[in-house]
Amino acid sequence: MSDAMDARVPVLSCVGVRKSYWQGKTEVPVLQDIDLTVFAGEQVAVMGASGTGKSTLLHVLGGLDQPDAGEVSVAGESIWALSDLARGRLRNRALGFVYQFHHLLPEFTAQENVAMPLLIRRQDKAAALATAAAWLEEVGMGHRLRHRPGELSGGERQRVAIARALVTQPACVLMDEPTGNLDRQNAAHIQNLLMDLSQRHATAFLIVTHDPELAARMHRVLRLGERGLERGLE
Repeated sequence: MSDAMDARVPVLSCVGVRKSYWQGKTEVPVLQDIDLTVFAGEQVAVMGASGTGKSTLLHVLGGLDQPDAGEVSVAGESIWALSDLARGRLRNRALGFVYQFHHLLPEFTAQENVAMPLLIRRQDKAAALATAAAWLEEVGMGHRLRHRPGELSGGERQRVAIARALVTQPACVLMDEPTGNLDRQNAAHIQNLLMDLSQRHATAFLIVTHDPELAARMHRVLRLGERGLERGLE
Protein backbone atom coordinates (compact mmCIF):
# COMPACT_ATOMS: atom_id res chain seq x y z
CA MET A 1 0.00 0.00 0.00
CA SER A 2 1.41 3.43 -0.94
CA ASP A 3 1.86 6.27 1.54
CA ALA A 4 -1.01 8.16 -0.13
CA MET A 5 -3.34 5.27 0.65
CA ASP A 6 -1.90 4.45 4.10
CA ALA A 7 -4.55 5.40 6.64
CA ARG A 8 -1.82 5.88 9.27
CA VAL A 9 -0.09 8.76 7.49
CA PRO A 10 -1.07 11.98 9.32
CA VAL A 11 -2.12 14.74 6.96
CA LEU A 12 -3.41 17.16 9.60
CA SER A 13 -2.79 17.35 13.33
CA CYS A 14 -2.84 19.67 16.28
CA VAL A 15 -1.53 19.42 19.83
CA GLY A 16 -2.54 21.55 22.81
CA VAL A 17 -4.40 24.14 20.74
CA ARG A 18 -6.00 26.94 22.72
CA LYS A 19 -7.96 29.92 21.46
CA SER A 20 -9.83 32.69 23.30
CA TYR A 21 -11.62 35.84 22.26
CA TRP A 22 -12.12 39.03 24.20
CA GLN A 23 -15.43 40.71 24.90
CA GLY A 24 -14.33 44.04 26.31
CA LYS A 25 -12.10 43.10 29.24
CA THR A 26 -13.51 39.60 29.55
CA GLU A 27 -11.61 36.67 28.09
CA VAL A 28 -13.88 34.04 26.55
CA PRO A 29 -12.13 30.66 26.07
CA VAL A 30 -13.27 28.89 22.91
CA LEU A 31 -10.79 26.07 22.37
CA GLN A 32 -8.90 24.48 25.25
CA ASP A 33 -6.12 21.91 24.86
CA ILE A 34 -7.37 20.43 21.59
CA ASP A 35 -5.49 17.40 20.27
CA LEU A 36 -6.45 15.89 16.93
CA THR A 37 -4.89 13.81 14.17
CA VAL A 38 -6.48 13.15 10.79
CA PHE A 39 -4.96 10.42 8.63
CA ALA A 40 -4.75 10.07 4.86
CA GLY A 41 -8.09 9.08 3.37
CA GLU A 42 -9.89 9.33 6.71
CA GLN A 43 -13.34 10.86 7.13
CA VAL A 44 -13.87 12.64 10.46
CA ALA A 45 -16.98 14.48 11.63
CA VAL A 46 -16.90 17.12 14.37
CA MET A 47 -20.21 17.79 16.08
CA GLY A 48 -21.23 19.94 19.04
CA ALA A 49 -23.63 22.61 20.20
CA SER A 50 -23.60 26.05 18.64
CA GLY A 51 -20.91 28.26 20.13
CA THR A 52 -18.55 25.47 21.13
CA GLY A 53 -15.90 26.61 18.65
CA LYS A 54 -16.28 24.17 15.76
CA SER A 55 -15.79 26.79 13.05
CA THR A 56 -12.95 28.38 15.02
CA LEU A 57 -11.25 24.98 15.14
CA LEU A 58 -11.47 24.67 11.35
CA HIS A 59 -10.04 28.17 10.92
CA VAL A 60 -7.11 27.37 13.21
CA LEU A 61 -6.42 24.03 11.52
CA GLY A 62 -6.66 25.66 8.10
CA GLY A 63 -4.15 28.38 8.91
CA LEU A 64 -6.77 31.14 8.79
CA ASP A 65 -6.85 32.01 12.51
CA GLN A 66 -3.76 31.79 14.74
CA PRO A 67 -4.15 29.89 18.04
CA ASP A 68 -3.08 31.39 21.34
CA ALA A 69 -1.11 28.23 22.12
CA GLY A 70 -0.39 24.84 20.64
CA GLU A 71 0.91 23.53 17.34
CA VAL A 72 -0.83 22.74 14.05
CA SER A 73 0.83 20.58 11.40
CA VAL A 74 -0.34 20.22 7.80
CA ALA A 75 1.33 17.59 5.61
CA GLY A 76 4.09 17.35 8.22
CA GLU A 77 4.80 21.09 8.39
CA SER A 78 4.15 23.31 11.40
CA ILE A 79 1.84 25.78 9.72
CA TRP A 80 2.09 28.61 12.25
CA ALA A 81 5.91 28.52 12.15
CA LEU A 82 5.78 29.56 8.50
CA SER A 83 5.72 33.04 7.00
CA ASP A 84 2.39 34.33 5.70
CA LEU A 85 3.51 33.61 2.13
CA ALA A 86 4.70 30.08 2.88
CA ARG A 87 1.56 29.36 4.90
CA GLY A 88 -0.60 30.46 1.98
CA ARG A 89 1.35 28.20 -0.38
CA LEU A 90 0.94 25.24 1.99
CA ARG A 91 -2.80 25.85 2.25
CA ASN A 92 -3.08 25.97 -1.53
CA ARG A 93 -1.07 22.77 -1.92
CA ALA A 94 -2.35 20.59 0.92
CA LEU A 95 -5.80 21.83 1.96
CA GLY A 96 -9.19 22.39 0.41
CA PHE A 97 -12.12 24.27 1.94
CA VAL A 98 -15.90 23.89 1.59
CA TYR A 99 -18.34 26.07 3.52
CA GLN A 100 -22.08 26.09 4.18
CA PHE A 101 -22.37 28.91 1.65
CA HIS A 102 -20.53 28.22 -1.57
CA HIS A 103 -18.50 31.48 -1.74
CA LEU A 104 -18.24 31.25 -5.52
CA LEU A 105 -17.25 34.41 -7.35
CA PRO A 106 -20.46 35.57 -9.09
CA GLU A 107 -18.81 37.16 -12.11
CA PHE A 108 -16.97 33.97 -13.11
CA THR A 109 -18.29 30.76 -14.66
CA ALA A 110 -18.32 27.44 -12.80
CA GLN A 111 -15.23 26.37 -14.75
CA GLU A 112 -13.38 29.60 -13.95
CA ASN A 113 -14.30 29.35 -10.26
CA VAL A 114 -12.94 25.81 -10.04
CA ALA A 115 -9.77 26.77 -11.91
CA MET A 116 -9.03 29.67 -9.54
CA PRO A 117 -6.80 27.76 -7.06
CA LEU A 118 -4.68 26.53 -9.98
CA LEU A 119 -4.44 30.01 -11.46
CA ILE A 120 -3.29 31.28 -8.06
CA ARG A 121 -0.44 28.78 -8.45
CA ARG A 122 0.32 30.50 -11.77
CA GLN A 123 -0.55 27.37 -13.70
CA ASP A 124 -1.10 27.79 -17.42
CA LYS A 125 -4.66 29.03 -17.94
CA ALA A 126 -5.60 26.48 -20.59
CA ALA A 127 -4.32 23.63 -18.44
CA ALA A 128 -6.09 24.99 -15.36
CA LEU A 129 -9.40 25.25 -17.22
CA ALA A 130 -9.01 21.73 -18.59
CA THR A 131 -8.39 20.35 -15.09
CA ALA A 132 -11.37 22.32 -13.77
CA ALA A 133 -13.59 20.88 -16.50
CA ALA A 134 -12.50 17.35 -15.57
CA TRP A 135 -13.37 17.91 -11.91
CA LEU A 136 -16.73 19.44 -12.77
CA GLU A 137 -17.45 16.36 -14.84
CA GLU A 138 -16.53 14.22 -11.85
CA VAL A 139 -19.03 15.99 -9.55
CA GLY A 140 -21.79 15.79 -12.17
CA MET A 141 -21.48 19.37 -13.41
CA GLY A 142 -19.76 18.83 -16.74
CA HIS A 143 -22.80 20.19 -18.55
CA ARG A 144 -22.70 23.50 -16.61
CA LEU A 145 -19.13 24.66 -17.25
CA ARG A 146 -20.05 28.08 -18.58
CA HIS A 147 -22.87 28.87 -16.19
CA ARG A 148 -22.33 31.51 -13.52
CA PRO A 149 -23.32 30.86 -9.88
CA GLY A 150 -26.53 32.88 -10.25
CA GLU A 151 -27.66 30.45 -12.93
CA LEU A 152 -27.18 27.37 -10.73
CA SER A 153 -29.31 25.80 -8.01
CA GLY A 154 -28.08 25.57 -4.41
CA GLY A 155 -27.06 21.95 -4.81
CA GLU A 156 -25.28 22.69 -8.08
CA ARG A 157 -23.36 25.59 -6.53
CA GLN A 158 -22.20 23.33 -3.70
CA ARG A 159 -21.02 20.73 -6.21
CA VAL A 160 -18.95 23.44 -7.91
CA ALA A 161 -17.52 24.46 -4.52
CA ILE A 162 -16.55 20.84 -3.84
CA ALA A 163 -14.83 20.59 -7.23
CA ARG A 164 -12.94 23.80 -6.45
CA ALA A 165 -11.79 22.35 -3.10
CA LEU A 166 -10.52 19.17 -4.76
CA VAL A 167 -8.99 20.60 -7.94
CA THR A 168 -5.53 20.87 -6.36
CA GLN A 169 -5.78 17.27 -5.11
CA PRO A 170 -5.24 18.30 -1.47
CA ALA A 171 -4.35 15.88 1.30
CA CYS A 172 -7.30 17.06 3.40
CA VAL A 173 -10.49 19.04 2.81
CA LEU A 174 -11.97 21.05 5.68
CA MET A 175 -15.75 21.44 5.48
CA ASP A 176 -18.00 23.67 7.57
CA GLU A 177 -21.63 22.48 7.36
CA PRO A 178 -21.39 21.49 3.67
CA THR A 179 -25.04 20.34 3.62
CA GLY A 180 -26.40 22.89 6.08
CA ASN A 181 -27.88 25.21 3.45
CA LEU A 182 -29.51 22.47 1.36
CA ASP A 183 -32.85 20.70 1.42
CA ARG A 184 -32.89 17.04 2.45
CA GLN A 185 -32.78 15.67 -1.10
CA ASN A 186 -29.84 17.82 -2.18
CA ALA A 187 -28.10 17.15 1.13
CA ALA A 188 -28.36 13.41 0.50
CA HIS A 189 -26.91 13.85 -3.01
CA ILE A 190 -23.96 15.84 -1.59
CA GLN A 191 -23.39 13.20 1.12
CA ASN A 192 -23.20 10.46 -1.50
CA LEU A 193 -20.87 12.55 -3.64
CA LEU A 194 -18.50 13.23 -0.73
CA MET A 195 -18.29 9.56 0.21
CA ASP A 196 -17.59 8.58 -3.39
CA LEU A 197 -14.91 11.24 -3.88
CA SER A 198 -13.15 10.40 -0.62
CA GLN A 199 -12.96 6.73 -1.49
CA ARG A 200 -11.82 7.27 -5.08
CA HIS A 201 -9.13 9.84 -4.30
CA ALA A 202 -8.01 8.83 -0.77
CA THR A 203 -8.66 12.41 0.33
CA ALA A 204 -9.15 13.05 4.03
CA PHE A 205 -12.26 14.99 5.04
CA LEU A 206 -12.70 16.86 8.32
CA ILE A 207 -16.34 17.92 8.41
CA VAL A 208 -18.09 20.14 10.95
CA THR A 209 -21.75 19.24 10.82
CA HIS A 210 -25.04 19.23 12.72
CA ASP A 211 -26.33 16.53 10.37
CA PRO A 212 -26.41 13.17 12.20
CA GLU A 213 -26.94 11.29 8.93
CA LEU A 214 -23.77 12.74 7.42
CA ALA A 215 -21.81 12.20 10.64
CA ALA A 216 -22.92 8.57 10.84
CA ARG A 217 -21.24 7.89 7.48
CA MET A 218 -17.81 9.09 8.68
CA HIS A 219 -15.03 6.85 9.95
CA ARG A 220 -14.97 8.78 13.23
CA VAL A 221 -17.32 11.15 15.01
CA LEU A 222 -15.90 13.62 17.55
CA ARG A 223 -17.83 16.00 19.78
CA LEU A 224 -16.46 19.39 20.75
CA GLY A 225 -17.47 20.70 24.15
CA GLU A 226 -16.12 22.21 27.35
CA ARG A 227 -13.78 19.24 27.85
CA GLY A 228 -12.38 19.49 24.34
CA LEU A 229 -12.76 16.85 21.64
CA GLU A 230 -14.28 13.55 22.69
CA ARG A 231 -15.39 10.49 20.78
CA GLY A 232 -19.00 10.73 19.69
CA LEU A 233 -21.51 8.11 18.71
CA GLU A 234 -19.96 5.99 15.95
